Order: sequence, then C-alpha cells, then structure tokens
Amino acid sequence: MKAVFDFTGLTNLEVQDESFTYSACFLPLMGKPFIQHILEYIERLGIRKWDIYLSRYADEMEQFIGDGERWGVELTYHLLKKGTGVVSRLNHDLSNMKSEPFLYCNERFLPFIIQEDLALEQSFATSSGQDTRWKICTLAALEAELPSKQVETLTVISASDYLESVEKVLSGKGKDLVVFGKELRDGVFTGPGTKIPVSCTLVAPVFLGSQVRIGESSIIGPNVEIGNGCIIGNNSFIKDSSILAGSYLGKNLDVNGCIVRQNSILNARLGAVYRATDEMLATAVESSEDFSDEVPVSLGSRILALVLLLLTLPIWLLLTLFSRNKIRQTVVPIPQHISSGKVRTQDLKTFKTRSQTSGNLWKHLLWHVIPNLYLVVLKRARFFGIPFKSLEEYEHLSPDWQKLYVRSMPGLIAEADILYDEYPDDQMLFACEMYYRVMESRSYNAALLGKYIRRLFTGA
Repeated sequence: MKAVFDFTGLTNLEVQDESFTYSACFLPLMGKPFIQHILEYIERLGIRKWDIYLSRYADEMEQFIGDGERWGVELTYHLLKKGTGVVSRLNHDLSNMKSEPFLYCNERFLPFIIQEDLALEQSFATSSGQDTRWKICTLAALEAELPSKQVETLTVISASDYLESVEKVLSGKGKDLVVFGKELRDGVFTGPGTKIPVSCTLVAPVFLGSQVRIGESSIIGPNVEIGNGCIIGNNSFIKDSSILAGSYLGKNLDVNGCIVRQNSILNARLGAVYRATDEMLATAVESSEDFSDEVPVSLGSRILALVLLLLTLPIWLLLTLFSRNKIRQTVVPIPQHISSGKVRTQDLKTFKTRSQTSGNLWKHLLWHVIPNLYLVVLKRARFFGIPFKSLEEYEHLSPDWQKLYVRSMPGLIAEADILYDEYPDDQMLFACEMYYRVMESRSYNAALLGKYIRRLFTGA
C-alpha cells in the first residue's frame, strides 16, 4: 500500500486575524514536531511507499523529511503550483493505479488507526465526529462519501486543539508514540542537562526538554511541555501550556492555557496573541536603552591576559607558522548602538570557526583562547561572554536575538563551548546566550571557569 501526503496546506496558527508565525505541524509533542509523529506512525503501520505533495514551505518540509532514509521508506516529492488542486494532480500521477487503495493523509491530524483499518475503504473522524480528511480509498473513490470511523485523534488544527493533544500524550494516551526524554517518575519526563531545583514543584504530567533551566520555587504542571533550552524564572506558575524551544520566561509569571514562543504568547482560551516587551524574553534581558559601547574589562583581567599571552607566545607563533590559511571574517563588534538600522563591522582574522572545533575543549583553547588573548589586553573582549558573530550570522538572527546580541559582552569562552559536545543549533544557541545574559556575574563566570578546567582535564 502507498501513503499519499497532502502537505500543501501548511499554515501558521491564526488567532483573530493575527498569525502566531509558527507552522502548526511543527508544534512539539514530547520533544518531537507533530509532523514527525505522523511520519513515524505511518511507517509503523508498515507503509513503505510515500508520495508527498508540497506547495507552501516546500524547501523547509523537504529539508526536514529528507530522502526517506531516516524513515526507512521510499518516497517521491511532488511540487504543486499555487492554485493547483491535489486531486487533479493525483489523477495524473496515479493514473496507473486507479483500482489500488492508498492511505490519504495530511499534516493537521493524526488519527490512531490500526493495521486492520487498512483493509477497508473508509474515512476517519475524531471522537467528536470532526472529519480528519484521512481515508483509505482508491483514486476513483477519493472524492466520494465513504463510511466514517471515529477514532482517538491528535490534532493541531487550533491552539486549543494542540494543547488538548499535549495533554493526551502526556497522560499516556498517545498510542505508543515514540517520544524523547527519561521518565523520572510517573508522568514527569526530562531530557539531558535539565536543571530542576529542589524548591521547584513538578505536577505530573510534565515534559521538560534538554538543557531546560527552572527557577527556584516555580510550579510546573500539570499538562505542560517545555522545549529545549528554555529558561523559567523564579516563582513562576505554568499550567496547561506549551513553552516552545529557546523561550525565556521571567520571574513571578502565571502562564495558563498558553503557547509561548520567545516574546509571542498565544492565549488559547482568549484566542489572542500578546507580544511581551518588558517582563520576559529577549527584549527584557536588557530593558534599558542606555548602555555603553565599551567592553568593561578589569585591570586584573588585562594583566592576567598579558601574562598568559607572554607564556603562550611560542604556541601562538607555531600556530601562525603552520596555519597558512587564516580565516578573515567580517564580524559585528559588541556592544554597540545601532544607528539608522545599520551595525558597525570590523575584520577579524581567526584560525578556525567555532563549529570546526566544537566538542573538544583542547582545540577550543588552542585555536580560540590562546590566539585571542590580545583582545582582552586591548579591552575588546573578556574571558567569558558571547562570541563575535559574522555579519552573515548576525543577519540570520531573529530581531529579538539581534537586540540581545548587540547589547552583549564579547568573550573568548562562551557557555555553549562548555555545555555542548557538538555545536548547538540556532534554538539551543539562542537559549544558551539568553541564559548567560540572565545569569552573568563574577560568581557565575567563576563557576564557568571551574567547569571549563574540569572538562579540559576530565571530559566531564
């Protein structure tokens, strides 16, 4: 049997004519995008031939799904022009199999059908009778009225439907979906690197992704999913909500029935989107517009950097001698004020990029710290902070991330260098830099120094 995926209607969650700017099919359920659960579920039904029809966001979808090797299937992509109907295209593409049944499905629903359902021509509806537009049929019967079977269904058709699906999966009604995370106790799942203080209360069911930071005395749950790299401030209460990866919530917040994506909060009950500016997320890390363009480097740090520079001068000379191809980057120096929407840039030579040395702190020490000690001496960087980003990397950042970056302090060693064995993706890197901005202090930098040295010599 073949599966035909109608992925031509990819849309964002819409509320009161305002878009949440997040593709509904990529909303997470226990650490995985909703669409990934769909693909895995169909693969487990034993359907190994897939025809995928795309229109909007075709490049992003094809990049996510890949060539089929990830799923162990044989797949074919079909790109439809705007205004072209899937049914008419199917009549052309599947003309040689008019009498053969296939599974017709979409990205907005996941009805829990079973192997026996594949033997009958029928359509599938939710337990409340809503048509999912999933069906088993032949090409000739694709638009015909078929017997309908009501089944348990997950859906992201609306914000409230999505949060209800989160509750179902967290409560164990996910029909054996493959999920991420380790179950610490009944109904409490966490990913690697997540920090939960003793004073925090987790009310099952709850899912916490990897590298999540929970503040003191916060209450999380029930029915809460928190994505990778999120930061929750002290004394906050989160219930019946989903916090998408890379988001930061400040202190003393009450979040109930919401989907949070950085500074956008979608209240499912009110059907409205709120743009936060002062109390949470990137825009609140530095609320003051008055900041200096100078890098505050203490005299002690400059003297220490000068001593280390003199001690490691032979290493620097060897690196220069044997590294013929230095990389010249146009970077955006920080901190800086942005005038007329344009940022200042400067040329900086480096031996290797951070992604080339990720996962090995000795390489990081050799290729990033030692050659750049002069930046600390010249008060252009500190030992700990945010790495310089190239102009291309800066332009790739979201507006909130750009605001965060230009107000940050540059450093030779970043928290991401210590935390991750591989260079993190954009969401994790944003969360990591956000977390450092929140936690930055002398004591925290001292703790990072201890971690850096410990990882250098023990790998732990």
